[in-house]
Amino acid sequence: MRKITIHQNDAKEIQINDDSDEPIDQYCERLSELMKMGNVTIIKTSSASVVVRPSKIVGIKVEAVESTVSEESPIPTQKVEQTIETHEDVEEDIITDVDN
Repeated sequence: MRKITIHQNDAKEIQINDDSDEPIDQYCERLSELMKMGNVTIIKTSSASVVVRPSKIVGIKVEAVESTVSEESPIPTQKVEQTIETHEDVEEDIITDVDN
């Protein structure tokens, strides 16, 4: 996961994330091409698209961040033991024949 921070002249910075597998140096090279453009352009990432004017950008910071989503750990299961209590001192009546 990468965090991209775009610093602009007299404006609040823009932060977006991208989950690209591209090496960070190649990723930065592609972003540097953006700075050579004179008109409005679109930066597309896996999480957002941002329309920017390169002439207003002071700098772009690219950071590799660890994903906050960890591998799923198995949910621990609890063994449930069911016990059936028998009462030996209780007499049971069993009906085997019913007259109507």
